[in-house]
Amino acid sequence: MQSQCFEVGKLTDESLDSFLGELEKVDTVAEGEAQRYFDHAITLRDTILFLRYNRNLGVEPDQVPAKGLDLLRCESLNSLDSAACGRVLQKNYSLLVSMAPLSNEIRPVTSCCPPHFGPAVPEVNSVWFKLFIYDQVKSGPPSLLLVKGTRLRWLPKIFEDYERLMITTWGHDPGIVPVSNVLLALNDALSHSAVLVQAHGVHTEGDVVYVPFPLDCKYGEPFSEDNMEAHSAIQQLSKCLDLEHTCGFISMLKPSVSKQASNARRRTISANFGMPPPAMSDPRSLSPLIVINDMYSSQDSASYEQNEEDGVDPISCSSVDDMVMVGKDKKKENEEERSADKWLPLDLCYGLPLFDGDLSKQVYQKISSKGLCHDDSLKLLVHSSRKLTLRLLDFISKHQDASVFQESASDLNSFSPQGLGSSASVIPYPTRNLSFFNGELGPWDGR
Repeated sequence: MQSQCFEVGKLTDESLDSFLGELEKVDTVAEGEAQRYFDHAITLRDTILFLRYNRNLGVEPDQVPAKGLDLLRCESLNSLDSAACGRVLQKNYSLLVSMAPLSNEIRPVTSCCPPHFGPAVPEVNSVWFKLFIYDQVKSGPPSLLLVKGTRLRWLPKIFEDYERLMITTWGHDPGIVPVSNVLLALNDALSHSAVLVQAHGVHTEGDVVYVPFPLDCKYGEPFSEDNMEAHSAIQQLSKCLDLEHTCGFISMLKPSVSKQASNARRRTISANFGMPPPAMSDPRSLSPLIVINDMYSSQDSASYEQNEEDGVDPISCSSVDDMVMVGKDKKKENEEERSADKWLPLDLCYGLPLFDGDLSKQVYQKISSKGLCHDDSLKLLVHSSRKLTLRLLDFISKHQDASVFQESASDLNSFSPQGLGSSASVIPYPTRNLSFFNGELGPWDGR
């Protein structure tokens, strides 16, 4: 029965030609909701073609990879027991590439052998990982992790300046809600689940930019919104998580979107894109898919706000920042500094993004140009994945009661070249209310 379920969720290399033929029939012009699905189909087609035929992915330079490509569903793999799943992957594949982002409702496939461009352990695909990266770079949106059973009588103080909050119930994908009715929604969710609450926008939904990695920008380059890679938080994440040997994207959030820019948008570094429909604003709402490669081979809407009057009395200014800067170079420098401070890391996802065609192309072009599929890079990827696993699980244990954390300790023991994380293990529930604010993570004081 398990074997049949696995095959149902598998599209083999032999059947990809006919599948690609069907994808070629997809029209690039459509209206409304249909356009979104058509765009996803075209992105999937381009990604398959890249993984199948790119010369830089082979063991030998300029040689088209001779091995094939299978598409698998995570749920189908997870229907197998851990040992069987490990045997299937090790026997048939030499590299795994996950879709990004995977839904929080899906337990990701994790593997050390074969190497995996995706979450190192299931905890990477959870709210714990958000708090982990915020703590690493001391930067992130005001966030509050509340344990199940908590009841709020008023809006927590750290969110008093925001009109939109991002709510993530445990094991589900996030949604953005207005503060006008957030207490009712939160208390209802807290009756049956732990919840992560995050500031998202001051007047409307915040502006989100996706930054692909590995990075091309070198440390120390000046930041601008056309060079988002130079943001200090992104540079720190790349260094402490070794993003040079894996692929994915970092979501950067600017909550302080001005009222004039209330039509918030998401964009990649190279181009502007329209905002998806509100109900589908989070890319995690896409169907989960894992790509198995059988070879070794965001203009600043809250920028410097000028005084609309013709002049400003310097005596009435309380600080230098209140004065109009006459020198253009100095003004531009100050704008860039202020702009960088307004951007915060929101999330980091490993794998190939299929929800955005341009972002996907940027990521897989980096896979090719950086030689991520070469043997030396894959060995470093395995090493980095092990280190990340140890650090993340240690981070979780420090913010948990010891007795609770022991329930998920088996994940660490099972992360080895011989197998996968146990599908029976559960990402540990929080046992303490935690607050991240002004770069500090600690217990919430209840205010």
